[in-house]
Amino acid sequence: MAKQAKPDRKNARTEAAESTVRYMMDGTRHVCETFKARLPGTQPERDAQAFFKQELEGCADKVSMEDFELHPHAFMAFMPISAVFILAAIALFIFGGGSVALAVLGVALTVLTTLMFLFEFLFYRPFIDFLFPKRVSRNVYAVRKPAGEVKRRIIFGGHTDAANEWTYSWLGEKKALAVMMFGSVGAMVICLAASICNAVYVIAARVMEVEALASKWEGGWLMWTILLLLCVPFALGIMKFINYKVVVDGANDNISANYIAMSVIKEMAESGVRFGHTEVGCLLTGSEEAGLRGARAFAKAHYEELSDPNVETVFIAMDTMREIEELRICNFGCTGTVKNNLAVGRLIRDAGRACGIEMPSTEWYPGALDSEAFSMLGLRANGFSAVSHEAKRYYHTRMDTPDNMDPECLALSLNICKEAARIFDRDGCGE
Repeated sequence: MAKQAKPDRKNARTEAAESTVRYMMDGTRHVCETFKARLPGTQPERDAQAFFKQELEGCADKVSMEDFELHPHAFMAFMPISAVFILAAIALFIFGGGSVALAVLGVALTVLTTLMFLFEFLFYRPFIDFLFPKRVSRNVYAVRKPAGEVKRRIIFGGHTDAANEWTYSWLGEKKALAVMMFGSVGAMVICLAASICNAVYVIAARVMEVEALASKWEGGWLMWTILLLLCVPFALGIMKFINYKVVVDGANDNISANYIAMSVIKEMAESGVRFGHTEVGCLLTGSEEAGLRGARAFAKAHYEELSDPNVETVFIAMDTMREIEELRICNFGCTGTVKNNLAVGRLIRDAGRACGIEMPSTEWYPGALDSEAFSMLGLRANGFSAVSHEAKRYYHTRMDTPDNMDPECLALSLNICKEAARIFDRDGCGE
């Protein structure tokens, strides 16, 4: 992975007031220590959002807190369900005894597994949510109004919730994650193909009585059986992908971004700055770790306002602001299936250049930012992150603590946001 030139950390720190850096660092520690286990739709998450609302009321002109309903367990719970389906399909293939019903059931299980993977993980779309308990989460939105009529609007955002630990990120960083993720996807594809071939053979041989298939299938059955048995360890392993006993602090992912977004408005209020016609917003979403559910709920609830042709509106999401050398623009998200607005991406790039850093676009990665929830609805959004896609050991593990943060990265990211707001106020975003 190519890396951009290393920025001047000293300048990054001096441009952002030391008091603001301390505010961000101390605030992150307070949230992580006071509101532990902020899983999507839990009381600690809601309490943290109430705390943020109170913080923003001291510097914003208007602050709102909006509840929304979701089924938070669906997004990652599809993994153990898929594993059970794959193991069942393998058993049906090997021990089905030529039964048409069992062969068709095997296809049904593998098709359902594939659909869960595509909708819940790849496309970040609700699919099996209705099977899980409903919870209530919150979004917090704060506004710094302009001096005159609102003609432009720029919103900076992060998310408040935390995640359960990723077992293989903790055990082996990128190597372990890659082996398990690609291995389990491969197992799903092999199981789907084997089940379909088996169903076609069984139906042809038993129902249509095509006897010529019998001799040809003997070798094929043995080959598929060997491949399916090799898939069993990955199916068992993916059951343990999430460690439900550990909820990470989420200091970097993503309280860091919350405090950056809040500090944009806080510094404007402290210095008495108002743009002439540009409104500055701060959106702190809930339940991002449940598949962008909070950002999606906010974008849908405010779609008319956000898409108003008379008010040019852009949303810039931030996530995991930890490594300066990895500051990158997220032009493509949701594992590469959603394209964010390239004009907003250029705005972030220009802001980065003004702060002395060249920010490339992220390479392909299995994940998403809140910006994609806006982009799915055709709203103008993009985002940037500062996390290595080598999956460092702190990512989604118990090491994501307030002691493992980079104040210079927070300072530079804040400077980029402030510069993006200035450029947008002056020039807009373009097409």
